[in-house]
Amino acid sequence: MEGVKPLPPTFAQEVRRLRNERGLSLNQMTDVVSYSKGHLSKIENGQVAPNPEMARVLDEALQAGGRLIELADAPARPIPSDHTTLLTFGTMFDGHRTLGHRLSPEVVLAGLRPQLEALNDLARSADDPVLGRELWLLAARFAEYAGWMEQERGDDASAAELTRRAVRYAVKGGDRELEAWALVRQAEFALYKGDARTTVHYARQAGKARSAAVQAGAAQREAQGYALAGDEVRCEQALDRAAELRRMAGDSPYGSTSLVDEVAMTRAWAFHDLGRHAEAAGILDVQLPLITPTALRARTRFGLRRALAHAESGEVEHACELVAGLLDDIRQVQSATVHIDLTAFSRLLSRLRPAAGREVAGEIKEILFA
Repeated sequence: MEGVKPLPPTFAQEVRRLRNERGLSLNQMTDVVSYSKGHLSKIENGQVAPNPEMARVLDEALQAGGRLIELADAPARPIPSDHTTLLTFGTMFDGHRTLGHRLSPEVVLAGLRPQLEALNDLARSADDPVLGRELWLLAARFAEYAGWMEQERGDDASAAELTRRAVRYAVKGGDRELEAWALVRQAEFALYKGDARTTVHYARQAGKARSAAVQAGAAQREAQGYALAGDEVRCEQALDRAAELRRMAGDSPYGSTSLVDEVAMTRAWAFHDLGRHAEAAGILDVQLPLITPTALRARTRFGLRRALAHAESGEVEHACELVAGLLDDIRQVQSATVHIDLTAFSRLLSRLRPAAGREVAGEIKEILFA
């Protein structure tokens, strides 16, 4: 309407505009300011109120000439409705991740898939290029997580397709880091198929990424690939490298949100595959109680691996007790990757035929052939 002056940008909008004008990704911003990628994202989405110190730091980093300091002092005003939509989808994504810790992949995907398509449509039709990039990045997170749920459902082809979509969306949003993370996911697909060579191949490719977080994940998969191949020396070297990279990476949007020490868990997994079962069991005995109590899927996966390690180290009765305590959770999460280890445990019981394992063996067969 003629004569009506447009509203000045908010602090959040100006930070985002200046960052994009300078050609900086959120990851690159973490190199020049002491904020994590997640915290910067919240600042740009208006979820964090600016304070004088934040305004000063960002003003200097983005060469704003005092503009951000000025805006930080301005009265707050409501976030525009289009950005409210973005925040709402972000909240829904967090909800899907929470459900994914406890429920079957089928249940989670029923809500996740339609919302992914809706985000795709919103991103394509966004008039504001900055908002469009943010929508593409959120769509990438939805697609990557949906890919993991498809893997948990046992559909590796759909998982790979969704991972490729996540990469395309991330590129549209200006983040190429996810492209490298997709190689870590490819290594994981190969790992669960028992293909050591392909696991190491994809992990090494992913290890060329610039991000320490992606390099850490790549080193973990590489270690597991070497463990499958029985190469103990290279496995340990990759594990040590992963631990150092994980310390360098700090907060990361990639990898598990449930584990206190992801590298320790990977070490236990690799040691079990190397035949160092007692060491693996010892690590898992310490780490398993530290997993977030609500993360049922992770507690089930690593709990079953713990039972396998104890069984292979000669503590078969104790292992049967551990599995007996996991059976209801295994039924609830309905994980294809968990079923791989459950099948291995069933075969182990068939071979050893412990007296204490008959009832557990029967229940395992019911789950596997349901």
